Amino acid sequence: MEWVRQRNHFLKTKARATLSAQAQIASSWTWSQKTLAQWETDIVALERLIPDEATKHLEWLTAQEALRNDIEKIKNFTGNFKHAGEVKFRHNPELRPLIHGLNMRLAKPRRIYQEALTAHSLWERADKTWEIDPGLTLAAFGEVLTVFPDRESAEAVLRAAWLPLVSDVGNRIYTLERDTAAWYAAATERFAAGTVEGDLIRSSVPAIRPREQEKVGMAVISNLKVVANEIQFDCVAPGATHYTYLQQPPGSPMFVVVLADTADTHVTLRGQALGDHRFRAMGSNPNGQGPASEVVQVTVTAVANA
Repeated sequence: MEWVRQRNHFLKTKARATLSAQAQIASSWTWSQKTLAQWETDIVALERLIPDEATKHLEWLTAQEALRNDIEKIKNFTGNFKHAGEVKFRHNPELRPLIHGLNMRLAKPRRIYQEALTAHSLWERADKTWEIDPGLTLAAFGEVLTVFPDRESAEAVLRAAWLPLVSDVGNRIYTLERDTAAWYAAATERFAAGTVEGDLIRSSVPAIRPREQEKVGMAVISNLKVVANEIQFDCVAPGATHYTYLQQPPGSPMFVVVLADTADTHVTLRGQALGDHRFRAMGSNPNGQGPASEVVQVTVTAVANA
């Protein structure tokens, strides 16, 4: 996905530069195939869509990570039961072969979960009170298994919500890429290098994408603090010129964008609700968007004085 994001941000920047160049030479020439208003409409639609797609992508990645963590826990419980159970119940001719037959080479989450259900059932049959190690109990195993179906469902729902936005962004990018190339070809043919208009076009519209080494680094949120019901923090990402900030307010199941495509590296959010607030951030430049920051959390415990 990273190269796609690089392309998207570069073409959005190129489309903006193309619109600006057209406006500056409008008294000399206008392109008959698309008006300035139509360019503005297409660019604004893309600029609004890209943060939405990034937010949905982050929500899906967060759900995917939660699901992956649960799978690792489930595999750990199953593996510990298998290896310890083969020893503990080695004299049980009925249970030992069933425990030995548990498959630890499965890769798909649903298959891993189903095998874990079998392990949980065998553990229950063998000895409900058996504790392999502190925390490795039948009850703890059951809790992880209970959570899994909801995690799996949430991941699927968020992926389904994200994919149409990816398609929409791609279609709009294709349109702008085609139109900017066609306009640039027509404009540079009409205005030769050395003319005022020709030099403006060639100098202001980027023709080559930024180099690979100019990728944006991972964003880092720091200096997070609360004053009454006001939240403040700083953010930096190597190579970034703009930032998108996401917040998960108290009671919300997902992150939402609170600031998009801003140059501000210091954020102040006023009038925040009581409770826990979680934040993530992403930096970007014309080359694309960098990795999202780690989630940080702060708690608002008091409201501002009247």
